[in-house]
Amino acid sequence: MDLEKVDRLHKALSTELMTACTEESVTPSEALIVAMRLFSHVLAAYVAEADLPRAALRHEIEGHCRDASAMARARLLEICGYDLLDAYDEDPWPA
Repeated sequence: MDLEKVDRLHKALSTELMTACTEESVTPSEALIVAMRLFSHVLAAYVAEADLPRAALRHEIEGHCRDASAMARARLLEICGYDLLDAYDEDPWPA
C-alpha cells in the first residue's frame, strides 16, 4: 500500500469536502451521508477492478468496511470529547 498516495488522496478529498460543506452550510447528518456515499462509490470502483475470487473479494469488502467504521467511530468519539480508551468500555450513546 502506498501511504503517500493515500495521504494525497485524503488531503484532496477532505479539502474538497470541507470546502463544499462550508459553502453549503451542511448539517452533520448531511455530511455523514455524503461521506458514506463517497466511500460506497470508491469501494464499488475497487470491486469493479478486482481480479479476486468472489470469496476473497467479500472478505476484502468486509475488512474495508470494518476499518472505515472503526476510523469513523474513533474520530466521532474524539470530536465529542470521549476518552477513546474508556469509550469502548461503555456505550457512548445510551438509548
